[in-house]
Amino acid sequence: MTMEEAIGHPAAQKWSLWRSANIGVSVSAVALLLQVANGRGFELANYAHTRSAETISALGGQVLAAPLLFVMIAAIRNVFKRAQAKSNASGIRGAITFAALFVTIFVGLFTYGEFVFSRDEAIGGEARKSFIADTQFACVQKQASLNQAITQQQIQTYCTCFTEKMADTTTYKQLGTELAAKALADLQQKVGAISNLCRQ
Repeated sequence: MTMEEAIGHPAAQKWSLWRSANIGVSVSAVALLLQVANGRGFELANYAHTRSAETISALGGQVLAAPLLFVMIAAIRNVFKRAQAKSNASGIRGAITFAALFVTIFVGLFTYGEFVFSRDEAIGGEARKSFIADTQFACVQKQASLNQAITQQQIQTYCTCFTEKMADTTTYKQLGTELAAKALADLQQKVGAISNLCRQ
């Protein structure tokens, strides 16, 4: 079986750009599923849950990378096969299929993001690593700005203790929710208790 036959392009015709794009977006979908299945989906969930212009653009870029590559390959191939007949694939049908696949992927990502940040279990894996890295940096910056008579090593030791204990008691839901007044007060109390414990 030739490559053309494998991807649905008759050998005697030019390749349909929309069909190539649909193959590419299907590859993107499989790649995203594998990323989640391998335990590396927290960044995707975080981007989908945040839904800012920046994170949506990042997700869009990740989804569109493979389709653009496949379209470029098809376009270049068609340039060198100008003598062949045009593809008989329907451009309108291809465009509708692409739009449906694209929307389905984004709906799936948004649903996945909501699921991840609705759980009451303590953060782990990528979420824990990201939380510790961000909190450690903020902690070190804050402690250094206080001009206390302590060494950099003492600051690092304190912040490592603080961030790890915070991570132990932080849930996915807390990580993805803007806290109400009572929850914020509870968090401040927890931070104070952990801070005192790590200073001992």
